[in-house]
Order: sequence, then C-alpha cells, then structure tokens
Amino acid sequence: EMFGDFMGGRREGGNRRGADLRYNMDISLEEAFRGRQTEIKVPSTVTCEPCSGSGAKNGSQPITCRACQGSGRARVPPGFFTIERTCPTCQGSGQVIKEACNTCTGSGRVHKEKTLSVAIPPGVEDGTRIRLSGEGEAGFNSAQSGDLYIFISIATHHIFQRDGANIYCKVPLPFTSACLGGHVEVPTVDSGR
Repeated sequence: EMFGDFMGGRREGGNRRGADLRYNMDISLEEAFRGRQTEIKVPSTVTCEPCSGSGAKNGSQPITCRACQGSGRARVPPGFFTIERTCPTCQGSGQVIKEACNTCTGSGRVHKEKTLSVAIPPGVEDGTRIRLSGEGEAGFNSAQSGDLYIFISIATHHIFQRDGANIYCKVPLPFTSACLGGHVEVPTVDSGR
C-alpha cells in the first residue's frame, strides 16, 4: 500500500467493496450425478443494521475529516518532493465518525454466520466453482458486498471412478464368460434409486 501511495495510487478508503469468500464443499459421486439442494453456514461480515453501515451512532452522521478536509489524502511535510498518501485519520474515506455505533464500534459491519441455500446442478465435475453474487463480506460504508465462491470436491467412490463425463467400474468376470461370452450384471450410479 505504501508503494501505491508513493507512486500516486489512490485508494478508495471508506467505500471499498467487501472481500470475496471461499467455501469448500465435499459431495459424493451420487450427489454429483443427481444434483443436490443444500444449505450451508458461512461465517461472514454483514452490514450493521442499527447504523445502516455508516458506523455512526443512530441519529448522527459522519463528519468531514479535518486533517485532509475531506479529500482522503494527506501530504507529507514539504521537502524536495511533495508526497501524498492516504490520510491516516480517516483511512482515505474523507469522513470521520464523531459518535461510533455501539453495535459495530464504528466499522459499519458485524460478524455473523449466514445460512445460504445452494443448488448443485446434476453432472457437476470435481473442481467446479459456483459463484453466489453479493454473498461475500459486506463492503465498507455500505459499499457493494463481495461474492462467495463454492469449490466442489467429489469424494472417491468405492466402486466407480469418474473421468470427465465417463464413469468406470471394475466388474469381476468368470474365466468361462471371458472365453465363451455371457451376461454380466453391471451396477450404475443411479441403480440405488
């Protein structure tokens, strides 16, 4: 961050988008074959309700930062070069909270475990990524929330092996059937239905 500040990079201090989150989900081969509707619990941060994400005590509003006059940038004492950096008083937002919200202590966000409904489509492959838009961490000062990415891992099956869209299984075959031909019963993924 310091290098970006030194080179004139501007940080949008208080209105930063929320962080994206990752959730690893293990499912069985049968669930991958049929699809699945499930609920997951995700620890996250959400917008503080009492202050509506402003961080200010209910009824009050953030005020303009006096250190940077609302610009969000502060100048290092003049010398040979003039260097601008993110204002340390307001962290680049241009505003400070005079009276902080009691619930979130001025951050505008609170930690909460969310319960989300997730639809796993039939035929999903190992390593598939499902994106739930806006279900990541809440943004700062009511900015846009991040996304939640669900990474699917398919557990090893005791009979079947999957290779892309193909499913293989080993079936014991009597020597006589191998030489003379015959009929063999082969299980399928959905034969248990």
